[in-house]
Amino acid sequence: MESKPKSEVSLTVLRAIKILNHLKEVPGSQGLTDISQHLQLSSTIVHRLLTTLKTEGLVFQDPRTKLYSLGTIFLDYANKIMTEMPIAPLIEPQLMRLRDITGETVGFYVPSGNVRICAMEYESKQEIRRSVGIGRRHPLYLGASGRAILSFMDEEMQERVLSTLPGEQSEAVRKLLMDTIQDGYSINEEEITPNVGAISAPVFDQQKRVIGAISISGPIFRWHRNTMKAFVPTLLQTTRAISASFQ
Repeated sequence: MESKPKSEVSLTVLRAIKILNHLKEVPGSQGLTDISQHLQLSSTIVHRLLTTLKTEGLVFQDPRTKLYSLGTIFLDYANKIMTEMPIAPLIEPQLMRLRDITGETVGFYVPSGNVRICAMEYESKQEIRRSVGIGRRHPLYLGASGRAILSFMDEEMQERVLSTLPGEQSEAVRKLLMDTIQDGYSINEEEITPNVGAISAPVFDQQKRVIGAISISGPIFRWHRNTMKAFVPTLLQTTRAISASFQ
């Protein structure tokens, strides 16, 4: 049996990558027809590729709606990259130091498409504490860490995220992004999880591009706006030190 030409194999891989990139960049789950039309590929080809990607865990298909989204295996990839890439040793000591100073849970979030992922976390040592969980995802427009990242992304990415929201919500988030740029950090109280508050600030690489955000979160009875603001200088000092280490 003849093997397929290298060019045909490369084309197949390229098409599969384009499907994964499409699922990463567009908000929400996608149908077969939507993917086919966007990529200008036949539904037969897209269906065959999606079936293969689903078999390997790279794509998830909702059994009820039949819509497709990225598979959770990418959370494992992100975690492995963050824990083994060269920047991890630069960030981890700073996270532990910040956890010990504030007494609250400290995490490092990275952007992935329209969401942010908890890549590192050091839980508070107190009996009552906040726990997020490595691999947990939230939309970029939601919460302190999301805004700390989205606020410093390029305008095109901001508009892509904001365009998915209803008019009034989009304008409210836009204002919060402007406040975050002005202050250099973002705060939320019970925005995502009841009885939980969080403060977050961005981390930049040597090209001044935002690569993630450090978040400090805890139970709101002790970690509320007033207590959080007292630690703003410490948080900003930490994020600046990490950013400077990339120079």
